[in-house]
Amino acid sequence: MMKTLEQINQEFLDEIAAEKTVRSEFDPTNMRSLDDIKTMTGIVRAESEPAPDKQDPGKSAIKKLSDVLFYVMIAFILVVTLVYGGKPHEGFHLFGYSGYTVLSGSMQSEIPEGSLVVTKIVDPSEIGIGDDITFLREDDLTVTHRVVSIIEDFHGSGSRGFQTQGIENPNPDDDIVYAGNIIGLVKFSIPELGYTLSYISEHIGIVFAMLGGTLVAAIALSKAFTKREEYEFRTA
Repeated sequence: MMKTLEQINQEFLDEIAAEKTVRSEFDPTNMRSLDDIKTMTGIVRAESEPAPDKQDPGKSAIKKLSDVLFYVMIAFILVVTLVYGGKPHEGFHLFGYSGYTVLSGSMQSEIPEGSLVVTKIVDPSEIGIGDDITFLREDDLTVTHRVVSIIEDFHGSGSRGFQTQGIENPNPDDDIVYAGNIIGLVKFSIPELGYTLSYISEHIGIVFAMLGGTLVAAIALSKAFTKREEYEFRTA
């Protein structure tokens, strides 16, 4: 059956209309990008969206505490080893400063027995009456007393001599302190710390063992929390 001219024209127009409909449905301007599709489906997060914080604040605090403990312990061991070196009764000497444990109560009201007294090397000419000094007696005993008088050019030596006295003692010391025997001028003292550091130095082996165990535990704890955080970050 032959088609009329009108039928042919109508079919041609219908095909053109159908083609326009298909093109509009697949218009590239209306298509979403692959990144948009991933974002909508939750495969990836949009750049503006912050990653969820799955870290437990308590765990983070423990990790930070373990890190701080690690460095504090190292510093403590180094300080005790450097300043005492296993000889607490000889005191320590570091960068012009010296430290000694007070073993008597002759200065009790100001420097209690057991205190750590820290002195600084100064020129004898800078020492005045009322200053507290640490000096070495003739019997090699280290003493910290107060200067109560000064003798210039002591015995024609060209150096000063210092009369000292423990503030709890009724009378001045019998011996005059030569300038060359002065260890230093007292800068400050810390009660009880002298006995504490002396004990640590005398038992340094036990202290090292205890601190070593603490350090190992702190390192293990720090690494455990670090690995936990890395795992949670990768699985987030």
